[in-house]
Amino acid sequence: MDALLAGLASVRENYCKKKKLDAALRKKFLSCLYSFYDSNYRHLPWRTTDNPYHILVSEIMLQQTQVARVIEKYKEFIKKFPTLEVLAESSLHDVLAVWQGLGYNRRAKYLWECAKTIVAQHNGKIPDNPKELALLPGIGKATAASVSIFAFGKPAVYIETNVRTVYIYSFFDTHQKVSDAMLVPLLQATIDTTNPKRFYNALMDCGTYIKQQYNYTRHSTQYRAQTPYHTSLRKVRGDIVRYLVRNGATHKDILLQNLHVSPERIEQALDALCAEHMICEEKNIYTIPTK
Repeated sequence: MDALLAGLASVRENYCKKKKLDAALRKKFLSCLYSFYDSNYRHLPWRTTDNPYHILVSEIMLQQTQVARVIEKYKEFIKKFPTLEVLAESSLHDVLAVWQGLGYNRRAKYLWECAKTIVAQHNGKIPDNPKELALLPGIGKATAASVSIFAFGKPAVYIETNVRTVYIYSFFDTHQKVSDAMLVPLLQATIDTTNPKRFYNALMDCGTYIKQQYNYTRHSTQYRAQTPYHTSLRKVRGDIVRYLVRNGATHKDILLQNLHVSPERIEQALDALCAEHMICEEKNIYTIPTK
């Protein structure tokens, strides 16, 4: 057992004995996080900027997607759409074209809609308040908190898979089903309000490392086993969007011939994509909006 795991295991043992989180235990917990972080810091492109727009892009890209897959796409996206205003003035087609390879195409649409909303309603300035951020398209409570933290240094409460991993490992028996409500008081008691950005970056890196040993988020009540991608409707949706990005306006019959999926599944995916305004349809010809 290495220093991080041993240190956090000691925190857990003492917490179980004391039945409380006192100042000494909080200090020990933070020491474990920062000791690991300072020695194993991950050099990620969004960690070297204070540009709120760049951080908004990274946080939406990182939703449900591994860091390694995001890095190059993040760089490509920022190069293509260097400012919020450029993104807002672009077409959904152009945004989705750059997004290909990340999956969850709705995130690209939400990000594009966010840019338009911020330009129209906030004079092009991204709000720094989690409550205001959460009102933007596709920005839930967690992403609102993360943008507030990493872009503006606000000590918000932010819980995602790596945060859960660290707190479940450090304070709970691994056989328990741990809810986020159980984690919030511990997070509030331990957050480094003097430097929340460093604190959460440390949690991200520590959580990533701990999950390489064992995925403690399996003991969270939020844990859900994902449907295999290759059999999911998400794959069908992604295949349709990818085909339309590459080939432009396409008749439904062409999609049926080229996607090798049952007509029922393609119909289901097309209906959902149209309902979400991801694609347009006229006389069975489908396309992605270019305006």
